[in-house]
Amino acid sequence: MADIALSQVTPNRLAGSRVLVPGGLGFIGLNVIPLLLEHGARVRILNRTLDPLAVGWLAQATEGVTGGRPVELLQGDIADSRMPEWLEGIDLVINLAGESGAAKSLSDAQADMQVNIAGHLNLLNAVRAQTDPARIVFLSSRLVYGITGGAPVDEDHPTRPTSLYGLHKLTVEHYHRIFREHDGLPFTVLRVTNPYGPYQLPHGRFHGIVNRFAMAALAGGTLRLFGGGGQLRDYVHVADLAEAILCAATAERAVGETFNLGSGLPVSLAEVAHRIVDAAGSGQIEDVPWPEDDRKVETGDFRCDVRRIETLLGWRAGISLEDGLRRTVEAYRGLLP
Repeated sequence: MADIALSQVTPNRLAGSRVLVPGGLGFIGLNVIPLLLEHGARVRILNRTLDPLAVGWLAQATEGVTGGRPVELLQGDIADSRMPEWLEGIDLVINLAGESGAAKSLSDAQADMQVNIAGHLNLLNAVRAQTDPARIVFLSSRLVYGITGGAPVDEDHPTRPTSLYGLHKLTVEHYHRIFREHDGLPFTVLRVTNPYGPYQLPHGRFHGIVNRFAMAALAGGTLRLFGGGGQLRDYVHVADLAEAILCAATAERAVGETFNLGSGLPVSLAEVAHRIVDAAGSGQIEDVPWPEDDRKVETGDFRCDVRRIETLLGWRAGISLEDGLRRTVEAYRGLLP
């Protein structure tokens, strides 16, 4: 759990508030929405597609926590000009919209730009037009930093993305900064490291390596490690991530800030793969050469410095990697057909 319990951080801030969650049927949204409901928020999800499996998981995840407040589920895109209608009465936007995939962003650059830049600019323009602009939490990525070397990376580290995906995330971060400087829009940026946990759709091929490994292992499949998997990564369980989002959405000290969001404990991808196979009791690991597209965007080791969010918000990841991987494997054992 976080150092400061959510009950201490959010009193009277989420109860009765109207929250728009673009991309809310995605992996992170399906984990944060039940928490919003538990704290008395009224939730409106805006999603480009209404995948039947995701809709079913939404019903499962929110069962018993709606408190008589049904979740409003709308199909739509933040790039749509009707955004002001969707924003009607909204107090908080937790912006999870976007298309993941660093390598894919290079091969499909125009589409990635439309989804990961143009729509967010449209959303910001619509929020700016509100009489009382909603507060925004924007989920960015550790990929804005690019190749960082061996030292821990704090929020002041130079940003030089290796992919268009990382560049587009960084561009939207700057949009938020400029809109705050010119128009006073209240925002918080969270640069998320590798999140994992339940409710990632099985057909997502371009993101969520830990979840994809868990699903492959449970199916008795092969977990492929590029170049041996020795690269260090920082992993954060989605339950910890969901708590951090609510802290960022309610703490006054979070407004205008950018935070790294991870565990601060780097582990190699190979070790993660072996732990998943052990937890699943099935699957095999194979070392394969780097695919060319993935090699182009590879950033090497990443060590996440999380002192800023710990200091300003009192948040710290509380789920160990060992426990988190075990919980993730068991979750997908029950979730997948």
